[in-house]
Amino acid sequence: MFKLFSPTAAVFSFALFFPVIALVYEAFWVGASDADTTFRDLVDTVLLDYVINSILVTLGTVIFALLFAVGPAWWCARYHFSGRRIIQWAMVFPLAIPAYISAYIYTDALDYAGPVQTTLRQWFGWTSPQDYWFFDIRSIIGASALLGLSLYPYLFLLLRFNFEHQSEHLAQAARLMGASTKQIFFDIRLKLARPALAIGCTLIAMESIADFGTVQLFAISTLTTAIYDSWLVYGSLTTAAKISCLLLLFIIALVSLERWQRRHQKQFESKSSQTIQRQQPSKLAAWLIPIFCAVIILLGFIIPVIALTDYTLLYWSENLQTQFWQHAKNTFLLAFIAASIATLVALYLNRQLRFFATPLNRIQQQLASLGYAIPGTVLAIAILIPLAGMDLWINDVWLALGGEQLGLVLSGTSFALVLAFVIRFAAIANGSIESGYQQMSPSLDLAGKSLGSSRNGIFYRIHLPILTPVTLSASLLVFIECVKELPAALLLRPFDFETLSTFVYQYASDEQLEHVAAASLLIIIVSLLPILFISRTQKMS
Repeated sequence: MFKLFSPTAAVFSFALFFPVIALVYEAFWVGASDADTTFRDLVDTVLLDYVINSILVTLGTVIFALLFAVGPAWWCARYHFSGRRIIQWAMVFPLAIPAYISAYIYTDALDYAGPVQTTLRQWFGWTSPQDYWFFDIRSIIGASALLGLSLYPYLFLLLRFNFEHQSEHLAQAARLMGASTKQIFFDIRLKLARPALAIGCTLIAMESIADFGTVQLFAISTLTTAIYDSWLVYGSLTTAAKISCLLLLFIIALVSLERWQRRHQKQFESKSSQTIQRQQPSKLAAWLIPIFCAVIILLGFIIPVIALTDYTLLYWSENLQTQFWQHAKNTFLLAFIAASIATLVALYLNRQLRFFATPLNRIQQQLASLGYAIPGTVLAIAILIPLAGMDLWINDVWLALGGEQLGLVLSGTSFALVLAFVIRFAAIANGSIESGYQQMSPSLDLAGKSLGSSRNGIFYRIHLPILTPVTLSASLLVFIECVKELPAALLLRPFDFETLSTFVYQYASDEQLEHVAAASLLIIIVSLLPILFISRTQKMS
């Protein structure tokens, strides 16, 4: 029987939010009396550079994502052109490739000793770097370009959907007043798409500022690399906590800015509003549009996949080594456990909210969804703090009872990794199941009650069967995000334990990605599942 206040729901919500409280406590209370001077040394020397680099990488990523996403989203929504149906799906494929994998592939190809520059020197007779100029891929611009190439699908999907569902009435009125096509696009279409634009850019900014693999490979010092180094290099948990709080402040500022800038924006359209109608582009545009989109797909997806396939075939025996299968087994098992827990917690919290839509239950659900806004590196430090304290307490109690030293039973095992996955991606399961409940008519509950069914009966006989497709898709999405997660896995994995992402990153950082190309392809194939799943369950005209 459900109650207005569910202690179980409160425990779930608090458990998912507690690491953030522990992080702030470590940074501002424990750290205030700590003799550690690492953070003060960073402030006096390089912390400002870390902040500036983080901002530059974030801004650059957003700019490149806009370049890659806005035009194709508008063209796919507005025009009929050759291959449009295939292109609008293929434009999303780069999202399946982790940016650090693309970073290695393009670095290997574009470096001084890579095939591109070697070929140019042979063609033109150049003998040294002083003879010519070539773009330095290992730079903030290079990192931003590759992150933008990996993250732009978020913005593309939001904008294409928004453009397709915009009313034609305002555009028709503007044409009657003599406005040009260009004026209509910039003054009406883009302004109507402002919510999607703001949300997409904010999401990309959050992902880029939290990136670790790409900036680490390019030796760009950002706040995420500073957190990693503070803990694993300098051994200062307090310093890592303080920098984590600073990075968390950046994320809060981004989200708050996005909400503030569109606080007064409202858009109302009647149900009879005519949506945008696709047209035939000019002959020149009919050629240029597919070419532009094909170049983005080529750079973002096809070239990395071809390179990884080539590596796999050339280094077949190294790629199919025994440890690859063991790491894949570890990854899928942990991801399955985390996805199952996150989905069950989301079902419980949304079921409680369905029957008792009180402000407290709404707050509990929102607290459980905050983890997705926290970068993986920050979350890892936030989890380490309370688990390390609990490990000390458990060992003290066990020794007092006459037992032997247990070691790190929580922070040193895969428990910490599963907890990080659940906290980080519970919001995905929560949002999916919440959307499923929103589409479920309240009259179904009333019908169940009129037939004498209890709340548990209503949930198991009515809610669960209807929510089964949503629940499965939510579990799949969480599972895939767990497989791809790198920063939290790097900091929290037990000794001599690797996931596919950490396995690939370790070799990529040693410039030996060709030896783990099969593992990289496996990550990409698994990450493509949501795109293929959505393509079968949704109609895209």
